Formats: sequence, structure tokens, C-alpha cells
Amino acid sequence: MRSKKKLIISIIAIIAITVVLIMVLVISKEQKEKKNNMEIIEKNYKLLSESVKSYNEIREKYSEMSLVLLMDNYKDKHEEFVKLFDDYNKDMENIDNYITNINVRCGTIYKKSEVNKICSNYKSMYEKLVNLYISDVDNHNDFIKKYNESKNEELELIDMVHERYIDYDEDGMMYGGDDVE
Repeated sequence: MRSKKKLIISIIAIIAITVVLIMVLVISKEQKEKKNNMEIIEKNYKLLSESVKSYNEIREKYSEMSLVLLMDNYKDKHEEFVKLFDDYNKDMENIDNYITNINVRCGTIYKKSEVNKICSNYKSMYEKLVNLYISDVDNHNDFIKKYNESKNEELELIDMVHERYIDYDEDGMMYGGDDVE
């Protein structure tokens, strides 16, 4: 009888220790995963910030080039615009990748407030970036269409990474597009 009691207590103890060990391992794994996710979010946000800087430089250059753009001499400048928009597209593709890497990891609350701030703000920033990009390319493609019609030319339109305005933060507004600034 006494040995049965010891056996039952031993089995219960082994089960309890096993359950505790499994819980410790699961919690440890979750903490490592969260730490890794925070590092990935911070790294991608840093890369995103660099791409946004480049994006802004491209937009500024496009704005400067467009200020002196005349229908009569556009054909001579078309290749320069095509190259600029190729760079713009590459930047948008990079931004898309960084946003995807951030988005898949922002479904939880983290210990670092900086990471939580990134997760709170990246959607509205991305929405504005995409919508301004679309506005720029649409406006330039409209110019090319008018040029082609007036000069009976067939210059190619600029390819677009994104073609539709987005409401990425799902707030009912599409910031950065033609309609809302």
C-alpha cells in the first residue's frame, strides 16, 4: 500500500515536472520569437526609412523636372523621365518588401515602445507613400498621353508598381492621393 502511494506520488511529480518544463520551453520559445520579431521590425523600419529618403529625393527631382516641362520638347526628355520612374518603381518595390516584413510581425504588443510605435504608424505612412506615387505616375502618364495625341507620337507610358489608390490603414480615407492630401 505504501509503495503504491509512493508510485502514484512519483508519477504525479514526474507529470508535474514535465508540464512545467514544457511550459518553460514554450514561453522561452515565444520570448525568443518576439525578440527576433522586434529585431526584424526595427531592421526593416531602418531600411524603410532609407528608402523613404530616396523616395522623397526622387519625388523632389520629378517635381523640379516637371516645372520646366514643355510639350514641345518632351520627347528629348522622355528617357530621363523613364529612368527616374524606373528608380521610383524600384524604391516602391523595396518599400513594399519592408512593409510586408513589418506587417506580418505587428500583430502583438512588444516590450519595446519604439517597436509598438512603428507598428502603430507604418500603415498610414505606407498609404500616403503609395497614393502619392500613384498620383505622380498617373499625372505623368496623362502628360505622355496628351503629348502623344498632340504630336502624333507613340511614347510608352510609365509602368506602375501600384495602380490603385489604397486605404491601407482602413480609416476610410486615402491619404496622399489626388482627392485627399
